[in-house]
Amino acid sequence: MTTITPGGTGPKRPAPVVAPAPWSLRKTDWAYQQLREWILSGRLAPGQRLSQERLAGELGISRGPLRDALSRLATENLVVDRPHQKWMVAEVSVADARDVYNGRAALEGMLAAAAAQAAEPERAARCADLDELLARQAEAAGAADMARLRRLDRLFHDTIYALAAMPASVGALDHLRARSDRYIALYLADTGRAHTSVEEHTRILDALKSGDGEQLSLLTRDHVLCGLTTLAGGIGRRQPAGAGAPELDGS
Repeated sequence: MTTITPGGTGPKRPAPVVAPAPWSLRKTDWAYQQLREWILSGRLAPGQRLSQERLAGELGISRGPLRDALSRLATENLVVDRPHQKWMVAEVSVADARDVYNGRAALEGMLAAAAAQAAEPERAARCADLDELLARQAEAAGAADMARLRRLDRLFHDTIYALAAMPASVGALDHLRARSDRYIALYLADTGRAHTSVEEHTRILDALKSGDGEQLSLLTRDHVLCGLTTLAGGIGRRQPAGAGAPELDGS
């Protein structure tokens, strides 16, 4: 069984058992989903060196689909391909978080304002969906189900921005959100912050229901940038890059 050792020393701990890839998914897509969740959950830590041989064995796939999955994760800045060396999980940094979150704040504030101008019947229908999403988010936060909470968080915002009918801007935002998903996971990992996020979503939804574009834009920007402020403090207290980072050993 595959083992992971912190820094290559100390007692080995067994890797979790991974179910085989479902027939409905290509092995590359399944490996991408598994590795992405491991990075978001922290099982694969920032700065951790990755062994293709060990990962392929753990996932039960060949190295070809694994390399394709790693390349896809690299486009999201979740892993780094270092020539003639092992792949590694990308580090998190205040500078990167600030870059991504300020871009998100600008785009999300604009999309939120546009969403408030959608036709009232369409807006009302989406608000009904969002009421249900909020209830599911509160349930996930109460159960400390962070993986589910992250998915619902994304769906909540996507539902609002779809009302803006601005696909090019949403596409640009999707790129930034892919890069920020790990920061979102770090933020929501704290149960208190998870409940705060649900409360902020409630105020955002109230502004959408009222059709107040200016207020909706302001609340959305504050929601994004509040996350950045919290993350900057936490990331700044992290150990130096690579120090003590665990290694998935093997070549």
